[in-house]
Amino acid sequence: MNIQQRTDMRINKLLLALLLIGGTVFAQEYPGEFTKLDGWSIEGEKQFYSRDNLYDYINGASDFYLGYDFQDLWVVDYKNEAGQMLTLELYRHGDKLKTFGIYSEERPQSAKLQEIGAQGFLESGAVFFLADNYYVKVYNSRPEVGEADFVAFAKAVAQSICSDCGMPHQFESFPENGRVALSERYMPENFMGISGFNGVCTVKYEHQGESFRLFVYEASDKNCRALMEKYFKRLKYKKKLKEKTYSFDDSYLGKVQIYYKEGRVAGMLDAKNPDSHQVLFEALIR
Repeated sequence: MNIQQRTDMRINKLLLALLLIGGTVFAQEYPGEFTKLDGWSIEGEKQFYSRDNLYDYINGASDFYLGYDFQDLWVVDYKNEAGQMLTLELYRHGDKLKTFGIYSEERPQSAKLQEIGAQGFLESGAVFFLADNYYVKVYNSRPEVGEADFVAFAKAVAQSICSDCGMPHQFESFPENGRVALSERYMPENFMGISGFNGVCTVKYEHQGESFRLFVYEASDKNCRALMEKYFKRLKYKKKLKEKTYSFDDSYLGKVQIYYKEGRVAGMLDAKNPDSHQVLFEALIR
């Protein structure tokens, strides 16, 4: 065997190894629950995207989605017996709360909610909804698909994910009085300008003629204590951390009320008169 033949053999073995690795890494099976949607069948090739190539599909927004622990995306066309088409996009994220985070960022304040999954809305010929750790978009690529059939398809998809879809439990502790509709948000990183203060839930309120935010963070007590101590250091507050409510005049954030308890940090921001809203703050920390 000459040098060229040995070189060609090594190249062929390398290519085969790469193909085998590629098949292991990239071969994906479309979730079976989405293949049995009454009245609709899959049309054409199914497209799959991972964290590594999401930019190929949504180049300008891929980093934004990755910030909410994006896992993978399926893009699949469906056709009914009349030949009408819908396009389904299934964005899967790390957990329900992070999925809510990306969904709520794209949900307009004026959205007219639909009873689809945990929550959904229609806009510009598309349905957007939240179901467990899936953020789902359905595009009416053929205008002749009536709204009733369009919405029914979206509900069938949601039902195949979770029979009793619900919102993230972290928002259940926020009081209802004064709560601004559709103002719930998930803050993925560096809340209050504190490094590592990631995964905070916030809700906007209007109470006693003033707008402000309440927030909740739940994590290991080690993380909660570390974040509080970082905040104390920034304010040059040198007393020992205790389970209590602290009130500060923060040069960056204004008046801040922040409560620490084992495994939990909660607070109030943006209020000029925090004392006027203690009934809501107390309801939150209870």
